[in-house]
Amino acid sequence: MRYMPNKYYITTAIPYANADPHIGFALEILYADVMARYQRLLGKDVYFLTGTDEHGQKMYKTANEVGSTTEEYANLKSAQFQKLADLWNITNDDFIRTTEPRHMERAQKFWSASMESGDIYKKQYSGFYCYGCEAFKTEKDLIDDLCPDHHTKPEIISEENYFFKLSKYQEPLEFLFNDRPDFVYPESRYNEMKNILKNGLEDISISRSKEKLPWGIAVPGDDTQVMYVWFDALTNYITALGYGSDDDHLFKKYWPADAHVIGKEISRFHSLLWPAMLMSAGVELPRQIAVHGWITVDNQKMSKSIGNVVNPLELVELYQLEAIRYFFMREIPFDNDGDFSYTKFKERYNSDLANGLGNLTNRILTMVEKYCDSTIPVGVSNIDLEKYLADEIRPEYTKNMIRFRFDHALEAVWKWLTHADQMISSHQPWVMTKEGKIEELNDLLYNLSEALRQIAIMIWPVMPETAEKILLQLGLDFEIEFKKSLSDLQKWGSLPTGLKINKADPLFPRLE
Repeated sequence: MRYMPNKYYITTAIPYANADPHIGFALEILYADVMARYQRLLGKDVYFLTGTDEHGQKMYKTANEVGSTTEEYANLKSAQFQKLADLWNITNDDFIRTTEPRHMERAQKFWSASMESGDIYKKQYSGFYCYGCEAFKTEKDLIDDLCPDHHTKPEIISEENYFFKLSKYQEPLEFLFNDRPDFVYPESRYNEMKNILKNGLEDISISRSKEKLPWGIAVPGDDTQVMYVWFDALTNYITALGYGSDDDHLFKKYWPADAHVIGKEISRFHSLLWPAMLMSAGVELPRQIAVHGWITVDNQKMSKSIGNVVNPLELVELYQLEAIRYFFMREIPFDNDGDFSYTKFKERYNSDLANGLGNLTNRILTMVEKYCDSTIPVGVSNIDLEKYLADEIRPEYTKNMIRFRFDHALEAVWKWLTHADQMISSHQPWVMTKEGKIEELNDLLYNLSEALRQIAIMIWPVMPETAEKILLQLGLDFEIEFKKSLSDLQKWGSLPTGLKINKADPLFPRLE
């Protein structure tokens, strides 16, 4: 399949819908949204997928425990994840549910393709099964006889299941990892997966007995078995695009995925099992598995018993969404674990947003209002300012946006913001006007207004509403602006003179 350089297909993992959304998934979907927005800014044709995983033992068991049918429970929980996407201003193009007929029919087509390759067989098996992971474990996977992720003792299960010949793809996967060192990102996660690969791969169970698990996609040609959750769930990335159907134009257009954004706890399934499955079915591999870390709260793992669970749906009722989006992208590095606390949030909000971006926007617009009759003045471009942006700020910003290092990209923007703020203090426009230096004053205020426009462009992927407010206050129509090419948007001195500004209330009032 020919790769289309002007398209960009990005996905999140599909979270398991047996509970309400947690802040860890909100972080993941936000990472993906910021990258999707940035790629659109670059002029790419972007397709962004998220959804929910609704089959498996945990789903069936939890629904029974709360006295609901599994279908009703899945509907209820899936709706919460769709609500999260809406409330967090996520720009996904599709939301796939694994209980939808379109997914189930196409997942069966994928199974059949792998079966035709001779990679699926049935056998009697007895092993350690972790219900938390929805996976069989080997003894070497356990620590002190416990699952290292869930700290529970797996049950010994004996039944006849279908198996996928993962071991057959040992050498092809080794070649993949040697040939494409950026297949798993960041490098630490790549090395982690490569070490697992070195230890050798074993065939993996991909079905469960329908008698024990009636909730799942039926195995083609065998009504006594349902697909195991990973062999079902992982295919969502292509079933949503129409793989295995007559309506596969999206699949032809957007596949392979440019980035599967996932948490580190499921990297093994995405980095090793998923490419092996695709090889088996004769489907091109994704370009990258982008693996982010975990989020702690007050430097502790989230736990209901501790009482430190942060509900992302409730968080946006307490604070501005734009501030929340900024905090997570500035404070939590993609390539490592990060911490959230309400104290850190308020400190970052007041220092970076209230005293930083909000204050600078207000200072510049107030001076334009006071000294230029609320009109963007005619001014000569500041060559030094333009050069500083082009040579230092933008390269640092661009390099890090592409690498999912939104924290470093924002750091570069705030370096630029600080520079603009220092220009005001050093040039003292209030003194200029007293001394009658009108041309110099107009030059300064034009360049500061242009610097503010450049800030709006750079922060748009992270804080779209704030960026749009800044452009509107500068007298621009943001819908027209963002139809321009990025090179036109970034061109220094593109802010038209003579615009009437629309100064509004402070963007970020201080939090006390």
